[in-house]
Amino acid sequence: MAGRHYDTEELQLIATLRDRGFSIPAVARELGRTPSGIQGALRARRWVNPARSKLMSSVSIFSPQQRDAFREFVCSRAAGHTSTDIRDAWNQEAAMKQWPTVNNERVFYYLRAYGLQKTKSEYMRFESYRRRQSLAQQTRRANEQAARLRILRIRRAELYAREADLARRKCHVCRETWPLTDEFFRHSGRGGKYFLKTCKNCYRSVSGTAVERRKQRMEAYDRYVMVKQISLAKADRDAFLHRHRNFPTRRCSRCHETWELLLKRFPKYKVPGGRELYRRTCRFCLRTDSRLKERAKLEWDRIQTAMRDPETDARKAVEQGNQVPFSVQQWTS
Repeated sequence: MAGRHYDTEELQLIATLRDRGFSIPAVARELGRTPSGIQGALRARRWVNPARSKLMSSVSIFSPQQRDAFREFVCSRAAGHTSTDIRDAWNQEAAMKQWPTVNNERVFYYLRAYGLQKTKSEYMRFESYRRRQSLAQQTRRANEQAARLRILRIRRAELYAREADLARRKCHVCRETWPLTDEFFRHSGRGGKYFLKTCKNCYRSVSGTAVERRKQRMEAYDRYVMVKQISLAKADRDAFLHRHRNFPTRRCSRCHETWELLLKRFPKYKVPGGRELYRRTCRFCLRTDSRLKERAKLEWDRIQTAMRDPETDARKAVEQGNQVPFSVQQWTS
């Protein structure tokens, strides 16, 4: 969505300043707006004077045919699209027809003129609106985190130059080594005795949205499985096969890693004759496959929940409630 709307006093002030010869950047400074916002407001209301501003000399005003086509275009898409969607769709078609392009202000003008403008709560139900808001939030947080990271790195270099033997710890998220102080690590628990394994910069990222926290937990667990469990299992296997050189082994059909033929490496399954045989896929690959399937199912359930219409669900609940037979005798008997 665009920025805040222009009220009557602001529009009158814009007209007065423009009549006095103020440029668009000067008007923007007076009203605390951006030059592009002032320019969009002027275009939407056709307050264009090419002789006064070079920026406005290239503005193409709608012809009567184009104005009627744009009005029908806006009205036909107002029910299921946001103003940004309408603007982008019109500009895409206008580029092929070589017609004037529009901005959000002009779309808002026609939506208000025909009583089709939606409230913010209605806009928030559109998937395109939520997607744009999520991308803007991710970009803003990424920029803030990058700025904090630069400051922490500068501070770390200063501390290392002053105290070379300072205690250090590697963050298990960003994998960078930081000084083990209150400036770089938070304390765990209420007592404040121990430092966390996550630096302050990554801790802010971990405490972001629910989707970001869930993704980071999954990535941290995958790293733990790869670094800890599988690495320790390989070391245990090498030591075991060194002591038992003729012990039977099997190569996993998925990861192509050779493991000792034990129940802790390969699970068994029963054949129709009652015999038990070792599977050809190791336990690590089976666990990974099960974990990925579970994550995909949870993601699909979240998508279905987000796409569900609350009004439809409420109507279905009412219909199901009406279908249930109700009798006073059931409660009195």
